[in-house]
Parts: sequence; structure tokens; C-alpha cells
Amino acid sequence: MIRIGIPSFGTDRGRSGIGSYMQELIDRFDRDELKGEFSFELIGPQEDKEQYLGKTQNIGWYQVEGADSSPIHNFFWNQFRLPGICRKRGYDLLFLPAANRRLTGRAPCPSVGTVHDLAPLHVKDKYDFIHTVFNRNLLPRLIRGLDEIITVSQFSKDDIVRFSGVEEERVHVIHLAADDARYLPASGEDPAAALGEKYHFAAPYILYISRIEHPGKNHVQLIRAYSEFRSRTGMQVSLVLPGPDKERAEEVHLEAEQSPFAGDIIFPGFIDAADVPDFYRGAKLFVMPSRFEGFGLPVLEAMACGTPVITSTEASLPEVSGPHAPKVDPDDVGELSRMMEGILTDGKRAQELADAGLAWVKGFSWEKTLEETLEVFRKSVGQ
Repeated sequence: MIRIGIPSFGTDRGRSGIGSYMQELIDRFDRDELKGEFSFELIGPQEDKEQYLGKTQNIGWYQVEGADSSPIHNFFWNQFRLPGICRKRGYDLLFLPAANRRLTGRAPCPSVGTVHDLAPLHVKDKYDFIHTVFNRNLLPRLIRGLDEIITVSQFSKDDIVRFSGVEEERVHVIHLAADDARYLPASGEDPAAALGEKYHFAAPYILYISRIEHPGKNHVQLIRAYSEFRSRTGMQVSLVLPGPDKERAEEVHLEAEQSPFAGDIIFPGFIDAADVPDFYRGAKLFVMPSRFEGFGLPVLEAMACGTPVITSTEASLPEVSGPHAPKVDPDDVGELSRMMEGILTDGKRAQELADAGLAWVKGFSWEKTLEETLEVFRKSVGQ
């Protein structure tokens, strides 16, 4: 049996794309048919146990409190305490699901890490000085220490090979997917009105689900394009921007406050997980104008719910969104505004995009993600 330790640090208590990735894998690692070959144990605080293991039966837990009080603290904990836990618990493999944030260079067993992206090397002013030094100087060196590397797009693989200098054969592209049990087109009443009442906005609405972060997530340019679209067309459409405030969020809020349509730009904060599919289903349009994404899972989730999507030309987004989805330079406010108008005023075009998106997402599956991930585990331990 392969005994695997999984630190939860860096996964944001489930409140991010990496957290969603962690949850999807944990739920599938829990399957009875894997018990004869694998034994999984989560390493982390009580709060993460409650988040990730609430419905599981076969995943163990090793309690660690206070190890992630700050990124610097956790960096040293990973280098000096985590190796001892690996020895004490007898792990055959260490799996680091947030390896672009948390890594150890001293694992006493084979290690596999998922490096979702190297965004700090591309997006200027994304992090403070200490984070920048870590990402530019220490992270590539620590990545090289992994036995096998998982990443989520060909774009990110090319980045990892380029910046870390690892051999291509050690980097495995394993795409993510929209959970087909949750993300489905609406089958009954349009959920937009009920969501609007709960979260205090008016339908119809344009949606962008992301943490509120500047400049990487590019909310400012989206708000400008929305304001231009509203001024030109006179259409009564809200812009709904769910997500927690992160780096430089105050600049995004200031841009919204200065818009002549500020009252229709809504920041619901972190929304209930159960409501996320309905947010996609109720939207007339999903726009993801990000400057950088290692994958961009919300694109697939929106498509799976039958919502037309506009995304950007940057990083992995063309790879993930497919050839049918409209793409725009993230700095071209005018073009984004015109794209929004073209879809929102042409029902036939919107339906064509929705249908093409539903067909595209069928090429992605969490079952495929699981099996390819387990194959990397087997390879690493076998070596």
C-alpha cells in the first residue's frame, strides 16, 4: 500500500481555485476502491479538516496547528518540521497540492507537487517584496527538488520548464474540469431573481467570479468596459463580481465607485458554495478578462452551466476556453465593451456560444484528472 501525506497549507481553506482543486481530489481519493492501493492522510489544522474531510470516510488526518501563521513561518516549517512528520508517519509519498506556494526541499520520501502557475513571474506588482524574492529566487530551486511535477495546462508546463530548468518528462499536464454533478444548465426556473434578492442586485447581470485582486485579475478594465457598454447602449444590466478581497482590492473598489453606474456594480464577497452554479446559470454572460491564469477553471464551470463566455488572450486562457470562445486583449477596453454588446444584444449569437461551450467542456473530466494523478503517484513511488 502507498501511504501518502497531503499538507493542506496554501489551499486557502477551500476558498480559491487551488482550494477547489484540493477538495475535488480529496473527495475522489476517498473512494473505497482505492483503499487497497493507497492510504491518504491530510496534514493541517482543525479548520482544514472540517473543510476538506467533512464528508469523507477513508482519509486520515494528522493535526498541525499554527504552522501557517504567515508564509515565512510556513516556509521554515516546511523545511524543518514537515520532513520529520514524513518520517514519523511513514509516508511513501508526499503530495503538495499547492506547490507554487508551499514546498519543502528536504522530503525523506518521493515528492509530487502541483505547480498551478508561476503568475508572480509575469504579473508586475502582484506581490510584496518578500513574496517576490521567494517566487523569483527560491521557488524555481524548490520545484527542481520535486520528483515529479503536476501542472494544469501546457502553458504552465512551458513556464515551469523555462523558469525552473526541469526536464520536460518530469512535468505532467493534467487538466482540471468542471464537476459535472454540480455545473449543469438550468433545468427549471431561472435562478437570477432569487440570487438577486439574496445578494442584493438586479437581474439581468454580467458575471465574473474571482478573488478581487489588482492588477492580475483585471477587474479595473472590466469595470471600464462595462461602463462604456452601459453608456453606449443604455441597457439595464448589472455587473456582479463575487470573491474575497485580496491584493490591492481597494483600487478595484475605487474604480467601481467612480463609475457612473456604481449602483449596478455589485461585490457580494465570498458567496455560498451551493450558490456558485446558480450564479453561472443565472448570468447572461460570463467575462474572465484576467491577465494571467494557470488554468482558469471558472471558464469551464460557466460553459458547463450553459452560459456564453468571453475571456482574454493571455496565458492559459486560450488553451482552456477553446477555439469558439471570444477572446480579447486584457487592455483593450473598447473591444471588450463591443464584445459584451454583441452577445447581450444578439440572442442567436449568445445561444451559439452557449451550445459550443457545452460541447467543449465534455472534453474535460475529473475522473480523467484523478486517474492521471494516481498514475503520477505510482510512477514516483515506483522509481
